[in-house]
Amino acid sequence: NYLKPRWLQVDAESLQTESWNLVDRRVQKLLDKIKAAGKPLGEYVKGNIFYGIKTGLNEAFVIDAASRARLIPEDPNSAEINKPFLAGRDIKRYQQPVKDKYLLFTRRGIIIENYSAVLKHLEQYRERLEPKLKNYTGREWTGRKEGTYKWYEIQDAVIYYEEFEKPEIMLPDISIRAEALYDITGNYCVNTAYIIPIEERHLTAILNFKVSLYFYASLSSTTSGGYFRFIRQYMEQIPIPKMLKENEERTHSGLSGPGYYQC
Repeated sequence: NYLKPRWLQVDAESLQTESWNLVDRRVQKLLDKIKAAGKPLGEYVKGNIFYGIKTGLNEAFVIDAASRARLIPEDPNSAEINKPFLAGRDIKRYQQPVKDKYLLFTRRGIIIENYSAVLKHLEQYRERLEPKLKNYTGREWTGRKEGTYKWYEIQDAVIYYEEFEKPEIMLPDISIRAEALYDITGNYCVNTAYIIPIEERHLTAILNFKVSLYFYASLSSTTSGGYFRFIRQYMEQIPIPKMLKENEERTHSGLSGPGYYQC
């Protein structure tokens, strides 16, 4: 008597070896219809979904507007590696964020002596910036993790850094819903966010669309508080429907929205 009102019919075909999706047959049919309506995001953007920047010590590399205003007059070269920077909480759907934080982007191979003010700024954090020595057996290490980077360089190589300078979609990896925005101002972001460099701004609306979130929720569970953890391997499966031909001109004019797509 307990089980009868709680049972559901599941199509055996939905029980794939890589993952199981235990949903009602009617729900599965709807998900299959959504999936069939478009191309997976990963395929659509040719795999170009990137994490933000992991510095290893944001306290040293992320500065406020006042610090930037001090560094650049001290050494004009500093402006070259001062990049507008967004934390995950700064990324809100469709909004253009306020630029009040900046990243000292000392990427691998930088000649730090060319940026004297930045070098002086980083020197005060040197002990905490040193990469851990290989085979270190002493007490707890006070610096960053082991790696081939130099103490004044950001921790990760970020070989795709030029993608941040292009038009891009940006979204945080933890949020109550999709919070995608379209950026054309060269913002960099923290490693708890993603960028998708693409000129098709209508993709922002599709990612923020409730149907896309509904589909994503069938692949990934929520965390405490009902927040979603957006994970690349699942994001790549979100179907991107084909845009209706008659709406292409409106979309390129910035009048994009989910209603303009064939789902």
